[in-house]
Amino acid sequence: MRIKTNTAFNGVVILTIALIMVKILSAIYRVPYQNVLGDAGLYAYQQVYPLVALGVILSMNAIPSAVTQTLGNDRQHGVYTKVYLRLQWCSVALFLIVCLGAQWIAQLMGDSNLAPMLRAASISFLFIAVLGVLRGYYQSQQQMNIPAISQVLEQVIRVAIIMVAIVLYSKYNWSIYASGALAITGSALGFLVSSLYLVQQKPFKFRQTTQTIAWRQLSLAIIVFAVSHLIVILWQIIDSFTMIHALQLQGLSFENAIMLKGVFDRGASFIQMGLIVTTTFCFVLIPLLTDAKKQEQTVLMNRYANASLKITIVISTAAGIGLINLLPVMNRVFFENDSQTATLIVYMLTVICVSLIMMEMSLLQVVNNEKIVFIGCAVGMITKGILNIILIPQIGLLGGSCATVLSLVVTVLILQRQVLKHYHIRNLKIFSIKLTIAMVVMSCVVQLCLWLIPSTGRLSGLIELLIAAVVGVVTLISAIIWMKILKYRELKHLPFGDKIYHIKRGRH
Repeated sequence: MRIKTNTAFNGVVILTIALIMVKILSAIYRVPYQNVLGDAGLYAYQQVYPLVALGVILSMNAIPSAVTQTLGNDRQHGVYTKVYLRLQWCSVALFLIVCLGAQWIAQLMGDSNLAPMLRAASISFLFIAVLGVLRGYYQSQQQMNIPAISQVLEQVIRVAIIMVAIVLYSKYNWSIYASGALAITGSALGFLVSSLYLVQQKPFKFRQTTQTIAWRQLSLAIIVFAVSHLIVILWQIIDSFTMIHALQLQGLSFENAIMLKGVFDRGASFIQMGLIVTTTFCFVLIPLLTDAKKQEQTVLMNRYANASLKITIVISTAAGIGLINLLPVMNRVFFENDSQTATLIVYMLTVICVSLIMMEMSLLQVVNNEKIVFIGCAVGMITKGILNIILIPQIGLLGGSCATVLSLVVTVLILQRQVLKHYHIRNLKIFSIKLTIAMVVMSCVVQLCLWLIPSTGRLSGLIELLIAAVVGVVTLISAIIWMKILKYRELKHLPFGDKIYHIKRGRH
């Protein structure tokens, strides 16, 4: 079984490293952006960013995965040409809808000044097809380094342009909207450079073919892969269209409303940091689970499902609770003040919910139950919109966080009910009790550490943050070992899992 596990790691290791680098860059750039342009500047960028993120997910994850899965590695070049041309028409349609409707979309968001930024975002859609199909082609040919380099190249260009926008704002008094438009254009330039790199690698030749393509299967695969990566983005889109209106209904002026929305958007960076950890380690068993399903090995399926779900719960809960403990210091260190700390603390529970949703989606996809995935997401999004309208006018920005978490919990419960029908998850109650105790112990130790190492400035706060984080991780690992939260069959699939198990056994 060790060989199969290693194969599962080795097959995607390059893409995984690239994806981690991309996520780290994506999480970090918001800090200098907010520090220079302020919360209002971060608001403007974050209002439009979900559209850019949609293009990123489609071109980086959804289309390449769907193309690889549907077409395989033995198809003629003409088939890839046919898929590219069809998807390019869809890309152009998305571009025209957003570009021509930018003013109307901006008004729906409650801020007509966002229209130029929306037009800048629409340019990215022109490159979705070429990036997605070429990356899918290279992945199907097992040339993982090429799409990996293209992903990192795209993100480096994007972040570099964002830094230029920050400099122009500070030195030449650009408005937050002009700077935002340039920052958003950075994504389109990153897409362009990445596309040129992929084409330069001499992929498939453009040829006509009469071979039929399973368009329905391909389209469904793209949608399923996209939804599984778009949970956070879909909820952010709802915030973009409802939060400013809801805050104004509370009686706030437009200027105060956008400042508060900018503070709320700080949470996106923290959440992304938490999801980097969870998505890196939680999904390694899905390929093994898929193989077990193909071989109709029910016992192995349940074993892998148990391990996948419990590992996800442990890591996501640790990340979420860890962020909650550290958030007051993080807010001050990264964003200069501790504004709306309570709101952001509640918002951090999103890490746990989103990680569970992504894992449950993966488990349901293995058994071909995609329908409930769409139902769960649709119900959750509707719930989010309704709760935003109800809660934000009543309790302000905290209502936005509560709406996000409660609506995600609804989605989790819908998906979990179906997961429990397909898989036999064992000892979940005792596992939950042990994990709760471990989280309480970790929180107490971290809070004691923060109390013993008070900080006054941002640099001393960063040192305090790093020490508290290391202490928290060590405490959690110790709790996992001594309380046997994860059994050996589950622990061994994690990095250094064997060593952790042998520490428990008293071996070296």
